Amino acid sequence: MTSLRIGIDTGGTFTDLIAFDTSAGTVGSLKVASTPAEPLRAFLGAIDASGAAATDIDFLVHGTTVATNTMIQRTGARVGFICTAGHEDIPYIQRVNRQFLYDLTWNKPRPLLASRRDCYGVDERITADGEVLRPLSAEAVNDLCDCLAADGELEALAVCLLFSYLNTDHEAALAAALRERLPGLPLSVSHEVAPIWREYERSSTVIADAYVKPLIQGYVASLTGGLTEADIVVNWAMMKSNGGLMNADAAADHPIHLVMSGPAGGAVASRHVAGLLGLENVVTLDVGGTSADVALILGGDVGYTTSYEVEWGIPAAIPLMDIKTVGAGGGSVAYLNAGGFLQVGPQSAGADPGPICYGAGGQQVTVTDANLALGHLDPDYFCGGAMPLDAEAARRGIAELAAAADMAPLELAQAVVEIADENVANAIRMVSIDRGHDPRHFALLAFGGAGPLHGAAVAHKLHVPTLVVPPFPGSFSALGLLLGDLRVDKLWTQSFRSDRASPTEVSERFATIAAAAAEELRAQGYEGDCELRYAINMRYLGQNYETEVEVPPIDALDAAGAAEQLQRAYAAFSDRHRQMYEYVIADAVVEMVSFRVSAVGAIPHPRLAQVRPESGHPESSRPVYFAEAGMVDCRVLHRRALPILAEIDGPLIVAEEGSTTLVAPGMRIRRTPEDVLIVELSS
Repeated sequence: MTSLRIGIDTGGTFTDLIAFDTSAGTVGSLKVASTPAEPLRAFLGAIDASGAAATDIDFLVHGTTVATNTMIQRTGARVGFICTAGHEDIPYIQRVNRQFLYDLTWNKPRPLLASRRDCYGVDERITADGEVLRPLSAEAVNDLCDCLAADGELEALAVCLLFSYLNTDHEAALAAALRERLPGLPLSVSHEVAPIWREYERSSTVIADAYVKPLIQGYVASLTGGLTEADIVVNWAMMKSNGGLMNADAAADHPIHLVMSGPAGGAVASRHVAGLLGLENVVTLDVGGTSADVALILGGDVGYTTSYEVEWGIPAAIPLMDIKTVGAGGGSVAYLNAGGFLQVGPQSAGADPGPICYGAGGQQVTVTDANLALGHLDPDYFCGGAMPLDAEAARRGIAELAAAADMAPLELAQAVVEIADENVANAIRMVSIDRGHDPRHFALLAFGGAGPLHGAAVAHKLHVPTLVVPPFPGSFSALGLLLGDLRVDKLWTQSFRSDRASPTEVSERFATIAAAAAEELRAQGYEGDCELRYAINMRYLGQNYETEVEVPPIDALDAAGAAEQLQRAYAAFSDRHRQMYEYVIADAVVEMVSFRVSAVGAIPHPRLAQVRPESGHPESSRPVYFAEAGMVDCRVLHRRALPILAEIDGPLIVAEEGSTTLVAPGMRIRRTPEDVLIVELSS
């Protein structure tokens, strides 16, 4: 009997599907065009195209950029923001930071996702010690509910009272009243969404959660209904920004955790493949149709952060994988700016109308059009032949732009590709060189529909010696969805000083957080024993910002054991501080600001089977343009036909259903038994 676990990753241009047959141990993949206006159509269309029978699907995981795109495009709900009276301007004052210190024309970003006229103050006050200074009266609550009900146009509510992370009584009481009086309005409450200090960051995060909540609730309901209508009765989950999974109902209740849902899948899969190859330090590069996502794997694991910015200066304080996104994908538009200079992106042609070569009405030259004109892509084998490209239309569009730029068509096409490569290389520099990491000591793992096509050129620009192309690169993020585990993060904020902290109290607090995390994981249906991971946000006394440090378990210990583990935590902070800033302060007081426990519930993962060369994929050739050599007759081999461990010199094109790997002259490629392609660049 067939038993399938399916991962579906919906991007701005394509929807990717990976199907893992647990009974046969095989993995299959496919791509279909995304339908941004009707996401359910592409979601169900991918399942239908896979040929999977409804009764064979045991588990389904979904990753999406819906929440991200909603915030970036500012198309979410009208949010009513409720705070302590007198503090309604917190989201608008923001921080005093400037993005450009010496630009006199720079303007602060528009306040996040809520209008000033939709901000309401309620008469109450909790002090910085968590004590009640001014009680929350029933009269104040009733007046607020009457005012909100009279508005009639609000679509969601966000509650953020002062110091509610220390004392939740007022927020909990207000939330209960709002749910009773206004049951039709989705509600986000700060101590449930982001129990952190710094009022601006907490306000911004809870507003963002409310802003996307009606859309995500409708999105999840739509997909659930579509699965039911298709007779697919299955538990399904969504990928969170931290690389963990949560069931669909929980995702609808906490949508802010989905802001990096799709890219996180790629990072999880990259970590898995890096582990298979024994690679400790890797730069990951996911180039899709709309954007490119870049991350670092250091010491075998992906970096994490608690700071996501919707746009500069507008934060959402959630735990997430540290991934940098830039507008550089296959659909990035090439154009001449006001000065007559060629630019590429960040504007994208998307899935509709898409590049000129899609034949769907696109009129602007894109990176995909340029790659097609250079011979890098086979117009008859795009998406495995399911989506033929119009090469002549692409050439005509490039010729028109080339004439306007006073360039030869091939020269312009090459320039478009090189600018896109440089944009991606700059993103990698931001996460590597700018943070003190030399990319020459890393491998570059490239995936996505266009990642392997550009990977070697990007690696060459950064002097990275090795390019890695994983199995199923075009659907690799969808594979990562099946490699994730259920995960719940619980955060508690309370300031402790190392010279005054009671190890027993820290241990007890950690035990309380761990119990809450494990309980929420069980509420999502996980029945096994979960793994608990601990972290503390720490800083030297007097510093303004803290650093999160993974620490050994500190809960459920006696006083001596807790004190010993706490000393190890301080040592871990010193090591982390030295790594980041090149110094430590001996005997300085360390302040612990917040405590996090992650409960991880492991689920079965697909294993990449050993592969052998397949027959039935004849070798061919076609003219391909390389900047160093001009137009050359280039060998074209199918990935499945490549011999195992044999080294093949470039120039070479490796074709497969979801992607194309370009190997330039002077480079060498080999295929491992795990179906990973290793490209060695010349010195």
